[in-house]
Amino acid sequence: MLDRITLGHDVIDCRGETLAAKGFVVSPQTIAEAARLAVQGPRTLLADTPHRSEITAPLDDDRYQHLFGDGAVRALVERALLEVRLPEVLFEELTGVQRANPALYRHGVATAAVAVRMLVAAVGDLKGVPDMAAAALLHDLGMRHVPMRLVRNRDRLTRQEAAEIAGHPLIGAYHLARLLGSHPAVPAAHAHHWRCGQGYPRITVPPPRSAEVVAVASAFAALTQPRPFRSDPYDVRAAADVLVAEAKAGTADTNTVKLLIHALRGGQGDPRTVRFGGNRGGEVPEVNRHTPVAAPASTLR
Repeated sequence: MLDRITLGHDVIDCRGETLAAKGFVVSPQTIAEAARLAVQGPRTLLADTPHRSEITAPLDDDRYQHLFGDGAVRALVERALLEVRLPEVLFEELTGVQRANPALYRHGVATAAVAVRMLVAAVGDLKGVPDMAAAALLHDLGMRHVPMRLVRNRDRLTRQEAAEIAGHPLIGAYHLARLLGSHPAVPAAHAHHWRCGQGYPRITVPPPRSAEVVAVASAFAALTQPRPFRSDPYDVRAAADVLVAEAKAGTADTNTVKLLIHALRGGQGDPRTVRFGGNRGGEVPEVNRHTPVAAPASTLR
């Protein structure tokens, strides 16, 4: 199973700087080294950027009323998102994503909002949550380096195309490690498709719980938003059913899925007491050409 990639092209940031040249091997070791060598510079508050006007979109989305319908909860989530602090260049990256791939940008914002809601349900306050909001917002940054023809593909992927997409968690983690050093965004990017060891890339040490929160939030956001390869999104009930089924099958972290269900039910009480119910009979897309990505090779060119 893929655990590293050999770049088939230069990886270039939004300012034109080469982050890694063709032939460079992106691996857990080179990601860790990039984090160790990262130079910490000034950071900008999201509230002071144009992105502040975008982060309320999922909070106002009727699909997510069970998560953000309570006014006090909504205010806490919005505050955590506004308190995200990042190097200016990463906000420029997000602006680039917003212009080139609005759906990917919306996915990051929705994932951040859902992840923060889950964390608020678990801990009840915002200590450390803005860093996790940043991790969720940036978790799919590696997709910016995937050819747009694959991002917009409406049909099933070939084996090689699937393998090319499978490299994005490694590239995203490396990109973020160079800029953020040791930050929750790095393991979140690296492990958001890990699926308890059944996904990609191969990771020898289980990721931190915070990365599992981002992974489940990302999966939930992806299911409930439009995608070019399916006719309609899943509704919230059907998306929850998918994640519960994955938890039962061992491809999603059970406690983290329980935390999502706990948040959907209002977030009252102890999330550890959540019990999974039966299928809720939600609305599923009539057409779904999703291709599960499994990249068995250890390198990608």
